[in-house]
Amino acid sequence: MDPTLLALVVASDAEIDHRCAAAAARRQAVLAMHGAGLLRSAAERFAAATVLVHGEQVAEIEAAQTLALAAMATERRARLLAATCYDRLRMLRGEPQKFGTQWIECNGRREQWPVDPATTDSERAKWDVPPSCRSGPA
Repeated sequence: MDPTLLALVVASDAEIDHRCAAAAARRQAVLAMHGAGLLRSAAERFAAATVLVHGEQVAEIEAAQTLALAAMATERRARLLAATCYDRLRMLRGEPQKFGTQWIECNGRREQWPVDPATTDSERAKWDVPPSCRSGPA
């Protein structure tokens, strides 16, 4: 894996507040790598998506989803990440999520963002999302 990308992933994994300036700078660096075509392997695409998925901007999450989908052929764990990106995009757009992966802080409590009740556990399973995503954070 590219050493610069690895350092960005390690720092992102250690981050407590993904809304801070340092986290935003890491996401911008990953977006620049993606834009420059430097993310060549499925492992690099997956790793980059794990940094971007914490973003607050639609463009960051769209890029994360694109990268996760591109990694799915050889990175099984990219399925759950792609589903998480889909839910996050819907949440950022003010829409109910499909799979139930997104939680928000509300009045000092974690609450699940509204979930489309038509989504079945069978649909969740196709994306490696556990049924428990409907009722509590992992």
